[in-house]
Amino acid sequence: MIITRKLLQSERHIGLGVYVSQSFYRWLCLLCFFLATASFLAELNGHRIIAGFAHIDKVAHFGIFAILSALLWKGFKVSPVTALIVLGAYGGSIELAQHYFTRRHGDWFDLLADIGGVISFYLVRSVWHRIRPRSQR
Repeated sequence: MIITRKLLQSERHIGLGVYVSQSFYRWLCLLCFFLATASFLAELNGHRIIAGFAHIDKVAHFGIFAILSALLWKGFKVSPVTALIVLGAYGGSIELAQHYFTRRHGDWFDLLADIGGVISFYLVRSVWHRIRPRSQR
């Protein structure tokens, strides 16, 4: 097998001789979008999941959108602005779908948590790249 420069650039060494290609991250990103959509539209009441922790759904939205941001960046190499637009529109459409098509109510504070997750991923990523030299990543 001939190893080309493009092949080497599209794969990432994760240790123990294992390489992960960018297409793997693309499929994982799409799978997570599908699973997130299904879970956001499920007929669940977020306040009953953990009774002692108020607004756990906001934490879930924040975390899920941070993960989606990471996968979108790893799989498609989108800019932070593009990710904010795409994931913001996705989060807004989820809230509208919850309001109009399920017994759940769309909550605009969930959308703020979604946007917060996207912004926090790119802020943490930016700080990480400033702190760690390229050779140690």
